[in-house]
This record gives sequence, structure tokens and C-alpha cells, in this order.
Amino acid sequence: VKIAVNRSEIELIQGDITESDSDAIVNAANLLLVMGAGVAGAIRAKGGSSIQEECNKIVGCPVGDASVTGGGNLKAKYVIHA
Repeated sequence: VKIAVNRSEIELIQGDITESDSDAIVNAANLLLVMGAGVAGAIRAKGGSSIQEECNKIVGCPVGDASVTGGGNLKAKYVIHA
């Protein structure tokens, strides 16, 4: 499913998020941005420790906010933690 938003396009895809060759993927983050288990753990395992290291520098993400890190070793350029 593709959705146009202003001059951008959002595409919803079903599959392994760690294999997405896109500009960015979205991680359902916790308040402390600790990438321990579930989707976050899979992103960390495939993307490498640099993603968690960037999260540690951000020092948390309140509910309703989002933070962006690089994609590490992922095909995606960025990870949006929200």
C-alpha cells in the first residue's frame, strides 16, 4: 500500500523489516531506547551495535516523540525510533 503525504510517499510492506531496502524503517521503541527484544532486538542484531550506541547518546524518547539513528549494517539508511 502506498500513501502520498505532501511531496513524499509512504509504503506499507509486510515482511522482515531488517531486510527492507528503504530510506527508513520504524522501530516501536521503549522510553529508554533500549533495543533488547522483539523487533528492536532483531534490528540491533542485524544492524549492529552502532544503532544502540546512537540511541544511548539520545537519552530516551518520550511517548509521542520520535528519534532517528543511522541504519548501521541494515539496508535501510535510517531507523526511526517511536
